[in-house]
Amino acid sequence: MEQIKLWKIESDDVIKISKEYLDYEHRLEKWLIEDISILSENLAVLGCQIVSPYGKKIDILAINSNGELVIIEFKHNKPNSEVITQLLDSATWIKELCYDELTNILNTYGKSKYTDIKEFFVATFNNNAEEIELNSDHQMIIVGSEIDESTVRIINYLAKEPFYLRINAVNFNYYRDSDGHEFLAQSFVLPDNNILGGGASKRKRAKSVIDTLFELGKLKVGQKVYLKPAIDKGYSKDKVSATIVNTDQKCLQRGSDDNLYTFNGLRFIITEELGLKNVQKYWEFGIRYDWVVENMKNLSELLDE
Repeated sequence: MEQIKLWKIESDDVIKISKEYLDYEHRLEKWLIEDISILSENLAVLGCQIVSPYGKKIDILAINSNGELVIIEFKHNKPNSEVITQLLDSATWIKELCYDELTNILNTYGKSKYTDIKEFFVATFNNNAEEIELNSDHQMIIVGSEIDESTVRIINYLAKEPFYLRINAVNFNYYRDSDGHEFLAQSFVLPDNNILGGGASKRKRAKSVIDTLFELGKLKVGQKVYLKPAIDKGYSKDKVSATIVNTDQKCLQRGSDDNLYTFNGLRFIITEELGLKNVQKYWEFGIRYDWVVENMKNLSELLDE
């Protein structure tokens, strides 16, 4: 990666600022957590040091004004193969995060006064969240004070045909002048607008099983659905039922409860209330098997009819 050279203009003199090694990248991580605009003004931090169900950590999970998630991993002198593997591993998890899971991350790992992901998004970007599909796509960014040439080659390879992964790296060069003033200079491996929004072509995620069933008319407003793992444990259908009241993400209502829930969110609540075991309550894909209709067919079976 081409290094940036820096000069300070003082009166009529041009003074070269010496590039130095950033004494520890934890300083850089702290700065970005406190002010993510150092990386991009089109980002907002959802949370830091987020632990996935697989026991791996994401240094920073951010969101951009397109509603796309951005995984930020700090190099911290780790081998490039380890950093790339960590990014890809994190991407396998975050790509399916639903509304409730994003809200949970915001509340558990974030520092926002907002407790709902949609409220946070609207307040941060002043965008109409109803017109944005949150987590429609995701990007990955490596951040370091020294991005080596091997990492640059790997990123260029993954970002192009046939993979077209939305991956990038940003190098922060560190400078200090003779008076002790410190400077940071930022340079991306690839154009930053390809990653952080602003004209990037968007790849749409496949429609969820719920949206597809609504479109096909196989799920309808007024229809009842039931949580099968609870029924299998001997609970009555009435105790674990919900009624579809609209075709939005939050479309389920329980009895006299005025609150609206997503399929994934209500599964989590019932699972916690009843202490159900062996239910993958964080696994969004599992709702197609855990929720059934009146004739006990699950959502996956309805889809295949």
